[in-house]
Formats: sequence, C-alpha cells, structure tokens
Amino acid sequence: MRSIAFGYLVLCLLAWGLKTVVALPGFWGYAPINLGIGPGSQPIELVVWFDDEQQPWMYAAAQNFHARRPSVSGRPITMRLVAMDSWEMVDRVARQDWGEYPPPTALSPASSFWLDELQIAWAGLNAGDPLVRNSVTPMVLSPLVLVAWEDRARRLWPDGMQRFWWDIHAAASDPEGWAGVTQRAGFAQDAPQVAEAEAWGQLKLGLADPLESTSGMQTLVLMAYGFYERTSGLELADVRNPELRQWLDEIRQAVPQADRSSADVMRSLVQFGPSRYDLALVYEHVAIQHLSEAQERWDATLRVYYPPKTIFSDYPYAILNAPLTSSDERAAAERLRSFLRDRPQQQLARQHGFRPADAAVPIMSEELSNPFYFYSSYGIQAQLGQQVERLSREELDTLLILWANR
Repeated sequence: MRSIAFGYLVLCLLAWGLKTVVALPGFWGYAPINLGIGPGSQPIELVVWFDDEQQPWMYAAAQNFHARRPSVSGRPITMRLVAMDSWEMVDRVARQDWGEYPPPTALSPASSFWLDELQIAWAGLNAGDPLVRNSVTPMVLSPLVLVAWEDRARRLWPDGMQRFWWDIHAAASDPEGWAGVTQRAGFAQDAPQVAEAEAWGQLKLGLADPLESTSGMQTLVLMAYGFYERTSGLELADVRNPELRQWLDEIRQAVPQADRSSADVMRSLVQFGPSRYDLALVYEHVAIQHLSEAQERWDATLRVYYPPKTIFSDYPYAILNAPLTSSDERAAAERLRSFLRDRPQQQLARQHGFRPADAAVPIMSEELSNPFYFYSSYGIQAQLGQQVERLSREELDTLLILWANR
C-alpha cells in the first residue's frame, strides 16, 4: 500500500510539472496540458479571418509564429485561421453572422477598400464604437498582371503595350479573331502566321468575376481608366457614359466564363492551356505560384506582362475593437501583426510571390529562392507603372452595375 501511495504521489507531481512546462501541438497554435491550476492555464485564442488567396504565406507564417510559443500576460496564444473571400468576410462581420466559424479577432481582406466598406456597413447595422479603431497595416502587396501565351502576346502587341486595353478591345471585337489581329500586326493575308492564327479562333480573355472577386473588380476599374487613357479624375458622368458601356460589352464578348477568383482563372489556364484562355488578368503572386506548372504542362511559353497603369491589393491587417474582442485578444493580435511585418516573414511572403510591404526588404534580390529573380526571364519585374486613383464608392457601384446588367 505504501508503494502504491508513493506511486500515486509521483504521478501527481509529474502531472503538475507537465502542466507548467510542456506544450502540445494545437490547430495553428499550441495547447498546453490544462489541469486548471494557476493563472496561466487558460490560452488566448487568436482568430484571424483572411482572404483565401493569402493561404500559402499565411499558413507558413502561422507555423513560424507557433514555433515561438507566444504568450500574453503569461497566457499562451493559440491560433485559428479562417480563409474566405473578402466579399463574404465583410458581409458576415457586418451582420455578426459567424456561422460555423469562431468570431474573428483580426481581419486581413485583400484590399483596404474592404475595410472601408466594412466600417460603413458596420455603422449602418450596429450601434456603438467603430469596429476598427487602431491604424490598419498593409501586410503584403500584389498587383494585377496579364499572363499570356507568348506567341499570342507578340501578335497583339508587336510594337509595345502603350494602348494596352484598346488593343485588347480591338482583338475582342474583331470578327476575324486572331487572324485579324495577325494581319494588323503586319502579316499578309496568305502568310502562314495568319493560317496559324485562324486555328486560335477568337480571343479568349480570362478574368475573375467583378461581382464576386477583388481582382475582377480591380480589372474592371483598370478597364474604365484604360478607356479614357487616364490614371485619375474619373467622375460619375464618365462611368455612366454609354460609349464606355458599349466598349465594355465588346470586351466581355471575349470572356468565355467569369471564374470566382484570380486563383481559379490561373488554375483553368494551367489545366486547359490555350484552349481555355489566350490572356488572363490575375494577381502577380498567383501567376508566380503557377508559372513552373504551366511551362512543364504545355509546349508553349507562358509569360507575365504588366499593364502600363496598375492597381494592387495591399492585404491590410486590422484588429477588431471591443465588444467583439478582449484586451488580451487584441494584444495577441498585435503580437502577430508585428511578427508578420518582421523581415523574416516579409521574406517568406516574397517566396510565395507577394511583394513585401516593408520597403526595406528588396523585391529583386539575386537568390534562387526569390521567385521574382528566378522568374525574371518570364517577364516578372520589380518596377510597376503608375497606380490609378481609387474610385469613389458611388462610381464603383455604378461600374459594377454596368457590368452586371449586360
């Protein structure tokens, strides 16, 4: 009996020791063995809702954060990552419709535009303080780019991309399709290049649905600025111009389907090749993540081209205010925000095709692990054209209605 009692005492002491020093893996965090002893026994759950196109980097960074065993006030931080479309994120949070997910501590949609929309929607549906009070921090950047099969791009832009969108419009509205484009590039009607282009058929343009995707919405904004050949100063009257509507209608003829996201567009292009899309507008990081696969799969060269005027997503990180979050939860979210902006995590983002938001981290460092350098022969470049001015909410809504009502 004495030995049994001694053994029981040893087990109790061992359990108490494990309680204080051992951590077991959890879901994007770590969960200490919890015997309910001591003030540090209850973990802080940090829930981050983020745009689903950040997944490769966000998951990898979360693992690195977990490896540091972070804590606040002696309480360990566990993490829960929830990937979803930015449109859905704004709608759910504004209505406090958590569904099957835990309520978020922090949000990271594709663009700061969505946080502005959320603030407006929240104020309209909920009383009290603004949902996001503290400053919002961009995490990474990704501009829109054009991915195109090189032989098609050379026919469409034999002399450069100065009239980028008007050249796409001309190809989309040409009844002879690629054969007409090839003749305008200087080839005679009976040239073998024209016969080859006839087999390509009509222009097939890939883009995400502007009514469901941030990248699609941004593509539509670039089209509107391309029509006027401006980078700023669009007014509501410009957006309502019937000539713009007709021009957009003619480009839309070349869109065989509107995919849900930039990633879906790129996956379709890689899977089905030139038979699905000749050109496609996607995020730069999405293009980078699939370039190797495309080159291996098809006997054709896929290249990346940059519109002369650009737009990008800044993937901001916003911490939610009380009453949705506690002070310890906000402190945990601040800890993660600082971690994601640290140089090692910004370099990790670069490995996944994102441009670091930290200007001190170079984009084009000469390392094979840097895809911007590795894929530079396929058109990836550090320099971007001038960014277009953001549209007002009314202008953007009107533009989306134009697209939806055709």
